[in-house]
Amino acid sequence: MSEVVRSAARVLDLLEFFAGLEGAANLATVTATFGLPKSSAFGLLKTLCARGYLVRDDRGMYELNTYFREHGFGWGGDQMARVLALVEPVMSALGEELGETVTLGSLTNDGHIKIVKQTLSSQPVRYEGFSNRLLPVHCTAMGRVILSVLPEDIGHRLLRQHEIVAVTPVTITDLKRIEQIVAQARIDGYCVVADESDLGGTGVATCISGGPGRPTLALNVACISARFPEKRERVIAALMREAEKLRELTGR
Repeated sequence: MSEVVRSAARVLDLLEFFAGLEGAANLATVTATFGLPKSSAFGLLKTLCARGYLVRDDRGMYELNTYFREHGFGWGGDQMARVLALVEPVMSALGEELGETVTLGSLTNDGHIKIVKQTLSSQPVRYEGFSNRLLPVHCTAMGRVILSVLPEDIGHRLLRQHEIVAVTPVTITDLKRIEQIVAQARIDGYCVVADESDLGGTGVATCISGGPGRPTLALNVACISARFPEKRERVIAALMREAEKLRELTGR
């Protein structure tokens, strides 16, 4: 058996071990169970944590990420479980850092944006979206930034798939202007939308996943519009920093 195959087998052995384990295990337990050198076991555990399959607590105890235990590993073309496992701590930390709500949205087959996960701000006045709510692509930050990473012909088709209506008094409905904004988002890597889908709410979004066999997902900071101008640059910088980490982890 080659070293490459042996290493792959060890990773699968570890995943199967933690999947069948009730509770957590430390490094010593893993080394004893599999007869591995401490350095090799630690390297494998560290890699599985970095990829989101395992989590490690402050006591050095490892266990299978609950998302994989509850939802599966997302193999067979659907990687949503793995992305959700990776994004949860990022969303929590980002929301705490910025004091705003953080949402994760996905592109549906019929050309809408669905909120699949949300971490609410702890502030008394905050933005809160409805779970599994379907949002239009034409007037949301998540919708426009997702359009910006799709092939242009697909983006054009999705924009024309549904009627472009004014959701609020300031919603942009001119198709050419929307396409210009999408084109700018393609250059910037993010999109800002203020008050167009909800009065009083500003969204800043960037894509974290997409491409063949991957869910098309956007990470969004949902701010109260009155608070946004003074923290605009900080929000964008923090969002882009954390999104890049997620892209590296998901192998986009």
